[in-house]
Order: sequence, then structure tokens, then C-alpha cells
Amino acid sequence: MNQEDLLAFRREIDALSEALKTKYDPLFQKSGAEFKKDLTKDVGTIHKLEPLNEAELQKVGPVAGVDGSVIRQGGAYPHYVEFYQGLALSMQKKERRIRRIYTPLLAGDDAVSAEKLHDRTLAEVELEAAMALVEEEDVAVLMMDGGLLRYAINSPAKWEELRGLCLAENTLLVGAIKDIKTRDIARRMGRGHDFYDREYLAGKLDVGELLILAEDEDEEEKGKTAAGLVGAFYRPTRHWEVVGMDVLTEQKDALNFLARLLFTLTPKNGRGVPFWIDIVDREVKVKQKEVRLILEEAMDREMMERFFVSERDRRV
Repeated sequence: MNQEDLLAFRREIDALSEALKTKYDPLFQKSGAEFKKDLTKDVGTIHKLEPLNEAELQKVGPVAGVDGSVIRQGGAYPHYVEFYQGLALSMQKKERRIRRIYTPLLAGDDAVSAEKLHDRTLAEVELEAAMALVEEEDVAVLMMDGGLLRYAINSPAKWEELRGLCLAENTLLVGAIKDIKTRDIARRMGRGHDFYDREYLAGKLDVGELLILAEDEDEEEKGKTAAGLVGAFYRPTRHWEVVGMDVLTEQKDALNFLARLLFTLTPKNGRGVPFWIDIVDREVKVKQKEVRLILEEAMDREMMERFFVSERDRRV
């Protein structure tokens, strides 16, 4: 870029910085004490979490984590193939993996349908891996990476299967949410759609504090309510961010215990999720180099070059 380009971008960034300060400074300057003072029972209640002690941990039983991974090889629609993998892995090293591939070249799906299938297929391989583990092994607590509502949205039939299985097997099901995208707190505290909960709660809870949301019949809440879920937020680390969690309505009496378990399993200098979720995330990853090797070894070279090698990959 030349000097004129740099100056133009600098002016744009200056304007962006001022706009962000105008919107967020009043929120960020509000202290945790002020937030808690304004908190009403219609919003939620705050509880103090204590880590599980050694004796309590020994009584928990087998704990497992679930995560999924997807990687795409190729170029623009429809010339690509996607590799999906779902992994359910217990701390006792019992595991179940579900693998699937997809290409719109054979399925005949249009671009919009293909993208919808992307979310559905990722949810399905995770749900199927989770069900296989719960069906075949003893699992006391099943931790899913992310919110549980996305399973109800993207794969409702399989979600109901897992839900019913966990209730039948007395397996506690919990979603550990790092990337919070809801606006429930701001709306309930009269700020409409101004802020995401991640922003509104930043720095407002002390380490180990849990905010359990009150029941709510707002239109925005009906998705989670209809899915039979109860939500909460807590701060597990020294970092100012909070994280979220979902539990089944039928298991809401165990919410505090599950929050204590997640809190106990989360490194205090980490990124806010239980260490076992990070381990499952690492184990389930499908790598680009491995995908390329599989294609080169298993597929006709001409077919691979014609359909699944992008223009970018051909550049020297």
C-alpha cells in the first residue's frame, strides 16, 4: 500500500475506535458491584462455586467429552469434499468415533442446501459418537463442546435420541460454551439488543461466581425452552470473560454440581473450558495434510486433480 492508502485506512480505524468507545465505555466502566446491585430475580441469581474436593471427584464416576471436526478439500461449490469426524472420549480412555465424507458433486445439492448440510452433518457425527459411548460404556457426565441448542436446531431427531438416552441411563448432559452469542442478559436488564452476553458480563462476575438465569417466556427464549434446556453463566478463570453452560430441564437440579465440576476441570490460566474438552478437541482434529494424503492414495489422480484440487493449491 502507498502512503495515501495507509492514511485513508488510519482515518477509518480512528472513526471505528471512537464509535466503539462511545458504545462500550459506559458498559465496561460499570463495575461488578453495580451490575450485581441492578440484578433482579427476573434476570437470575448469583451463586458462589467451590471446586469439588478429592472425595467428591472420586464419587462423580466416568466423565466424557464430545467434539467434532470438519475439513474441506477442494475449491468452490461443488468441487470439494468434506471430511467429518465426531469423537466421544472418556477420561478412562474409552472412545467412539464417527466418520463421514460429503461432496455436493454426487449428492446433487445446491450451494445453499450444501451449507445447511454442513451444520447438520457436523452435529450428527457428534451426536452419534456420544450415543455410541453412552450406549456401550458407563458414562456419568457427558460434556459437549458448545451449546446444546445447536444440536436441537441442526439435527432434532438425533438430539432427541441422545436426550432420551441420557435420561434413561442417568447420564448428566452438559454443554460447555466458550463462544457466547446470546443477548439474554442485556435484554432482561433493559438494554434491548445493544450487547451480547459475552460483552455485558465481561468483568462483572468474580472468579467462581455462577449466574443462573431465571425462567423466561420471551420470544427469544422459546428456542432454548422448547428444546428443554436451562442456561447459566460463570467465570472459571482469572481472565475477565465468562463462559456459558446448558443442561437438560429434567436435570436442572444438578446444574450447580455440573458447574462445580466444569469449574474444577478448567485450568485457572486457561481459555475457559474444561481441560478434557481441549484434549478431545485435539484428538478429533482432521488435518489438511492427512486429507490430501488420503485423496492421493485412494483416488484416481485425474479425478482428484479435476474435482478436488483448488486453483490456489495449483499455484507455484
